[in-house]
Amino acid sequence: MSVEFKGMDGILKELENKCGPRKLNQVTTNALKKGSEVVKEDMVQAFGAFADTGASQNEIIVSVPRTIQGVKQVRLGWNGPKARWRMIHLNENGYTKTGRRITPRGFGTIRKTVDSSSKKFSNIVQNELERLL
Repeated sequence: MSVEFKGMDGILKELENKCGPRKLNQVTTNALKKGSEVVKEDMVQAFGAFADTGASQNEIIVSVPRTIQGVKQVRLGWNGPKARWRMIHLNENGYTKTGRRITPRGFGTIRKTVDSSSKKFSNIVQNELERLL
């Protein structure tokens, strides 16, 4: 899932003209970090609704912003000693067991949380970028 900004091209071009590409890179990295922390907090809260041991909440990580194919990205994932990413996949998509479709309590939680927090994420990133102007 991705979040698309409308009107951000003008802000980014203006920032690049004002500050230069190196400073723009720093500013966009910081803006993406702040926005991703909000999404992470929302995800921790969403996973708290059906938490048993809390391992899924504790293993939520946010990657460092990176440019992949010309697009700056931040990834949210699960990494830790209990390897909860396997369980997260089953929780998010459901599974079949002896021919029956199983939908766990956390079914679709990631999708719902990303959809609900995408507006907050884009507002935070946009406000951080405009703050420099």
